[in-house]
Amino acid sequence: MQISQNKIDKESAQALVRAFLSIKRAKGLKETTLEHYRVGLDFFEDWRSKPYEELNQLDLVEYVTMLREERKLNPTSIEFRIYPVKAYLRWVLSGGIEGGKIKGPLPDCIAYLEIQRRKKTKPDILVTPELMQQFLGECKTLEQKVYFALIWDTGARRSEILNLKIKNVLRDESGLCVEMTGKTGWRKNYLHESISLLLPYINTMSANPEDWLFNTTYVSTRNSADGKRSTATVDGWMKRIRARLVKRGILDRSDKFRIHSFRHTKARNLKKLKWSHDEINVWMGWTKGSNMVTHYGQARAEDVANRFLVDTGRAKEKDDNASLICPVCESVNGSIAKFCCDCGNALKPEFAATRERERSIEAQAELHQARQLIKTIKSSTFLSEQLGLAVN
Repeated sequence: MQISQNKIDKESAQALVRAFLSIKRAKGLKETTLEHYRVGLDFFEDWRSKPYEELNQLDLVEYVTMLREERKLNPTSIEFRIYPVKAYLRWVLSGGIEGGKIKGPLPDCIAYLEIQRRKKTKPDILVTPELMQQFLGECKTLEQKVYFALIWDTGARRSEILNLKIKNVLRDESGLCVEMTGKTGWRKNYLHESISLLLPYINTMSANPEDWLFNTTYVSTRNSADGKRSTATVDGWMKRIRARLVKRGILDRSDKFRIHSFRHTKARNLKKLKWSHDEINVWMGWTKGSNMVTHYGQARAEDVANRFLVDTGRAKEKDDNASLICPVCESVNGSIAKFCCDCGNALKPEFAATRERERSIEAQAELHQARQLIKTIKSSTFLSEQLGLAVN
């Protein structure tokens, strides 16, 4: 009889869990988030041996201890497992079932549960233009270069870039941009650093705007039947490129460098450029009022050292993403571009073609000197008026 009763209790709990997930699905949660809830509740239900009403704080402390010592989960993973349990117990024990409300006061058994925070670890590496150039040099295909250039340029999540179709790359009155649909819905990110790689890449693709921007015909490396690249594929790219950079001595083996590091770098750079929290939230795809910028864009040891040197007059403020100005047409190009996106001219003498290389270097140097001289003359109102030069 006891076995039968236990079976009934388990079936009843499973029905409650399904009902709870159905409510969450009706609220618009994505399948990936629902799966997170489902896994967390499955962990909890496998462990639970008491009726919900008899659970107390010591029981939940024991559950957390089990996750840490037996499952070997770190503090962040434990929080991920506890979050859905909190929401579920609040619904079950705080009158949510009868009242139809998903929110309400947390029950005492879990309301004051504390989880030890993860100790401070080495932060994600900052992806500077110099490191990015080394990184792109290790990419084996143009597709890889474009993918990581877009990740670096936009700071988007890896899946958001993989979900782009050709039609999502467009131009408006402000410039070239990509339209993405992420966790918080639709947003638009403008492009600057990745343009020099993206345009020739798109020119090699089909004319069908519905095609994935990153696709493959190989079953083992695609995400779905329609050929979209899988996250496992780009993770593999990242792993191999990182290993080659370590082997060359560009990176240290202990450096924390992953695809998500590009997102941390973008948030930090936007914050350093004095963007407001609201503006950064919109660009990064965070909810209104989110405090994620305080985590992603937090100051680093090198930022503090640089601020000290600048404030004490020992160094000048450095622009981490200084754009390159074309010496011929004066167009603004990204810091990793080699040739002008508008006129095709080499942006630096070392990028000029081998044929007539010296002549090209000399011409570019003369052009640069001439433009600097014109700027100096324009800075003087008297000289500008005498020479008939318009003052900008």
